[in-house]
Amino acid sequence: MLRVLLRPAAIVSHLLVLTVVVACVALGQWQLDRLELVQEQNARAAERMAEPPVDLAALADPANTEAVDDAALEFRRVEVTGTYRPDEEVLQRNRQYRNQTGFHVLTPLALPDGAVVLVRRGWVPSSLDQPPVAQAAPPPGDVTVVGVLERPVPQPSFGPQDPEEGLLERVFHTDTARLDRQVTGELFPMVLRIDAELDNPTEDQLPFPAGPPELDEGSHLSYAVQWHIFAVLALVTYAAWWWRRLTRSDVADGGDGGGGDDGGDGGGGGGAPGADADAAAGLGPDAAMVRPARP
Repeated sequence: MLRVLLRPAAIVSHLLVLTVVVACVALGQWQLDRLELVQEQNARAAERMAEPPVDLAALADPANTEAVDDAALEFRRVEVTGTYRPDEEVLQRNRQYRNQTGFHVLTPLALPDGAVVLVRRGWVPSSLDQPPVAQAAPPPGDVTVVGVLERPVPQPSFGPQDPEEGLLERVFHTDTARLDRQVTGELFPMVLRIDAELDNPTEDQLPFPAGPPELDEGSHLSYAVQWHIFAVLALVTYAAWWWRRLTRSDVADGGDGGGGDDGGDGGGGGGAPGADADAAAGLGPDAAMVRPARP
């Protein structure tokens, strides 16, 4: 059996299966590492959102967009005071609220120093698809807005994209670099999300607040489990295949040897009794030829 397993062709198959198993385990471990990273990021985000709000100017200069560290500011709770510009409002597509699809209202907020912050004010139903949404108009005059900072989402390489040219009224992504072209003043390169929640909002309270950002761990754990299952299946299937093959080989070898011995015994058995009888009677090998016939 060991000789069969050590044949060159068998060794090649062993190495191929081992490569598959190692690759599956490595991919599963990579998914676990990604999960650990996401969990750490979610814990940091939850800690930041639990802190009391601070003035945005204490964390960054809204007018100096080049010096903004979005990684350090993401999920920070801040407050800003300014005046809404509903005439420059845009709607973000495909937003969900209580299993209904609609838009998120994105309204620029002009600050006293000339900077502009894009505020995610909340959700409106899909029937209200023309900005500015009169049914969800922002309060006039100076207002203080409290919320959580979000990173902008640039245009992806694949999937739906917003047009490069023209005035955007509805967008797929909160691409502040793209929206800065149509906003008066310099747009702060992060989005301020109003994360307050209402227990039982009514239509006269539009827009419905978007609520806090979702801290989802994604599918990393399920992918990790799948990759490790693939590794175990590859090993078990390969071992079972070899066991079946070696068992059949042993049975075949045993059947051929036994059949040859039996056949030899049977053939010898046809003449041996007569020879034994002659020998027992003291006759030579040619005695049978001269044996007298019975009367």
